Amino acid sequence: MNPHTTTDTQEAAHLEKLRSQLTHDIETMHEKEASLKEYEQRLRLLVDHAHHGQPTQPAPQYFVTNGQAQGTAELDAAWEKYDRSHALLEAARRGLADDRLALKEREQQLALRETDVARREAWVKVREQELDALAQAKASAAAVAAAKPTFTTAPFLAARNLFTNRG
Repeated sequence: MNPHTTTDTQEAAHLEKLRSQLTHDIETMHEKEASLKEYEQRLRLLVDHAHHGQPTQPAPQYFVTNGQAQGTAELDAAWEKYDRSHALLEAARRGLADDRLALKEREQQLALRETDVARREAWVKVREQELDALAQAKASAAAVAAAKPTFTTAPFLAARNLFTNRG
């Protein structure tokens, strides 16, 4: 077996494993993105209600000494958490896009390599057939030459035939 084909097979298997991992990661990211969008909608609703003075829940009972509600600080912290999560998601999405491009480029390289290996194997097969035909031609030429008596062996063959036929 050709060592290049085993490496190519191993690389293809590795790439398939990476592809399945990337697919799983994409699905996980989509789920996280949907969860973050729901969270964002809830936060926007809370902010909207807070600006219009329509509390959806009982007003927080805890106040900071400067008069602001503690809920506003919690809301700011939630928005900050959302922004960080969104930034991480975008960074992961860009990394995934880069990985996809690298995987696509690697697949193209493998396809070119596969074509090159197939071309080489075809050339080797043709060359082996040519060498086999040449060896057979040499063998048949040697057999013909061995069957035909030469100038130096003809007298000996004639004497042998003479003595073996007398018997």
